[in-house]
Amino acid sequence: MDTSLTNPLGTQAALFAALARFTEAHPDLPGAYITASDITPAEAHVLLDGPSDLEAWRQALHAEPADVLITERAEGTKLLFTASLGRIALRVYTIFDPAAVAVSA
Repeated sequence: MDTSLTNPLGTQAALFAALARFTEAHPDLPGAYITASDITPAEAHVLLDGPSDLEAWRQALHAEPADVLITERAEGTKLLFTASLGRIALRVYTIFDPAAVAVSA
């Protein structure tokens, strides 16, 4: 592996620190699948289980309801918003089947 083509883990330190602070401030938020990359060390993608989880995160991150984008996809409806944690950008989203959410509500 050519290590000159990759960034060291330390380039993501600010991202991990921001997520740790956010977690400490909001320990009761629904859990998430969070991914980060050394290619974009100031950005994380946050995948949530459904619309109610996304709404909880939206409120905690102080994003406006109008900032949530709705996209119809083959695998279901996608809700997405982008928010900042200091210098860190979070792309928060969920993909769900609207009929399944209506039935479980």
